[in-house]
Amino acid sequence: MNKFFKITVDTNVFVSMLLGSKNCRRIYEVFVKGKLDLVISDELFNEISSVLKRDAFSKIVSAQDLKELKDLLKSDAEWVKLKHCLTSCRDQKDNIILETALSGKVDFIVSGDKDLLDLKQFHKIPIVTPKQFLEALSSLSGDQASS
Repeated sequence: MNKFFKITVDTNVFVSMLLGSKNCRRIYEVFVKGKLDLVISDELFNEISSVLKRDAFSKIVSAQDLKELKDLLKSDAEWVKLKHCLTSCRDQKDNIILETALSGKVDFIVSGDKDLLDLKQFHKIPIVTPKQFLEALSSLSGDQASS
């Protein structure tokens, strides 16, 4: 099965997916179908895990959904070791996303975070919203991602 893109997804996209965002859910479904490579690092996985353990999410998101997400990332994502220590983003916590994307040589960074989106691109890697990514995926793949 052909992979269309390698992407790094910001923590807020996973959170939005679990909270019901249609665009974020669609990206997750395309990943589950094996039609894109999701690049992650230990540091990013730890951030995702930490955020999703917060009380606010445990009241809304089921433990089963969290387990399925973590298991899928562990088994199907492309894991990279960070090769860079960056200070490029206004919000220093967001540098993990940039470091992961750069280490994984991704095609896109997908985020809903204004600090990242304001950069527009990083080392020629476009930084896009989930909606913008789905539009690019659809146009560049001839909408094969939906099959």
